[in-house]
Amino acid sequence: MSTFMKRYGFPFLVMIISGLLVRFEGLFLTGSLKNTIVIITIAICLFAFGISVNISKRKRNETWLKKIFISFFLIFFIFWDLGYVVIPQLKNVFEFIGIDGFVINMLYIYLGFIFFD
Repeated sequence: MSTFMKRYGFPFLVMIISGLLVRFEGLFLTGSLKNTIVIITIAICLFAFGISVNISKRKRNETWLKKIFISFFLIFFIFWDLGYVVIPQLKNVFEFIGIDGFVINMLYIYLGFIFFD
């Protein structure tokens, strides 16, 4: 695989496949779990995009403790997005700082990026 494809093609391919996956899930899923499944899929796709952006780098840090913390934050923000975890004080801080759905989506990408950094 060429360097150009690793650096630019693979992240672009992840974006296209993720967009199609979320689009078709929204069209074909019905019922009460539709929103939950779409939110989880979006989080996974954004995390995968963050990983694909970092895939061309040579330096890899193999510390397992950092990966556990990143996984914890990923799961926490997925549950926060789904509304399963609501901490009133943290919600007030997030509202004051301006952390909403868009910023949390950017956090998914960032967590995917630093997972293999």
